[in-house]
Amino acid sequence: MRTQAVNDAKQLVYKKNSGVMSTLSYNLRGYPFGSVTPYMCDEQGKLYFFISDIAQHTKNLVHDKRMSLTIFDAAQTGDQNEHGRVTIVGDGSLVPAEHAEVLLNKYIALYPEADSYRSAHDFNLWQLDPVRIRYIGGFGKIFWIEKDEWLTSEKAWDDNQELHMINHMNEDHKDAMSLILNHHYHVDDTAPFMNGLLPQGCYIRSHNKNYYIPFNEVCDNPQAVRKALVQLTKDARATV
Repeated sequence: MRTQAVNDAKQLVYKKNSGVMSTLSYNLRGYPFGSVTPYMCDEQGKLYFFISDIAQHTKNLVHDKRMSLTIFDAAQTGDQNEHGRVTIVGDGSLVPAEHAEVLLNKYIALYPEADSYRSAHDFNLWQLDPVRIRYIGGFGKIFWIEKDEWLTSEKAWDDNQELHMINHMNEDHKDAMSLILNHHYHVDDTAPFMNGLLPQGCYIRSHNKNYYIPFNEVCDNPQAVRKALVQLTKDARATV
């Protein structure tokens, strides 16, 4: 049950694009301060934010690194409490310079509109290192998830291999991605493109929106990614 809860919580984080960042206010000492922000989650379960130095939440983090991010599945109708939500509690810090460029490229691939902030001197990439996670999957499905349960190993391929796999899908397999996108989200698009890849799944962008597609199993090498994408395509074709 715990393994399933961890998986469900992570799938929710990967599927959504924004959450409520809570920091401890420096201006109103000790009071919580919430703000909405986009985020990126990597394969290990660490989260990243591209935020301005002049933003209130950034000023708060400079004085106190403790923070959280709450992500939830918004109810279209009915009771919001029946829907999943997860709060990642941890410590915020600037991403080290030696890692910032690669991570920022991945972030902007997910959020192209953020590219205009890249030239601004006051925007920087921050990361949230989880300490503990609270997941509620609905009534009676309530868990505290520990750090060692949440964090997983790094992907088994380098960034060049990852970019090659993404480019290959975008150059040769748009038809497959169209089928996959329609199968999972009922979205029609003849020219979607892949803009993110994880061992757990991939991101397909369509009509200026990101769609997360989970793999049936976590992939531990590039060959497993290829097999997972082939299987997704077969599953999608079977429903046409």
